[in-house]
Amino acid sequence: MTTVTQAQIEQYRSQLQEYPDALKGLEVLEGCEGDLEYAAETIAIESGELQDNLSEEDPNEPSWLEKSTQKLRPYICTSAFRESLKQGFGGAMTLLMPVVGIPALLILIILYINEKNLDEFCKDS
Repeated sequence: MTTVTQAQIEQYRSQLQEYPDALKGLEVLEGCEGDLEYAAETIAIESGELQDNLSEEDPNEPSWLEKSTQKLRPYICTSAFRESLKQGFGGAMTLLMPVVGIPALLILIILYINEKNLDEFCKDS
């Protein structure tokens, strides 16, 4: 389980004022007590990206968020993404929006990558 604190959520909220659709992701994250995986699965179910059968999933398997992030690896582990992330979450949102398409979900993916450390995530690419 990857979590962020309430203070981090407030910081992210201030950085994303120009992205109201992404703020919904932060609201869900807040309701999920900072649990990124739970928040991402909640939004994915609401948006139809994921079936609501989480009780049947093997807890030893990677989370839906982890699997989704791995699928985005070719887009994330690029110099363009690294540069956009250095300029803030907004630039990263703009770069990946055509691929993900759901801002509330995309911000959670970006936060997950940020929490996991981009260099570590991309080490094996």
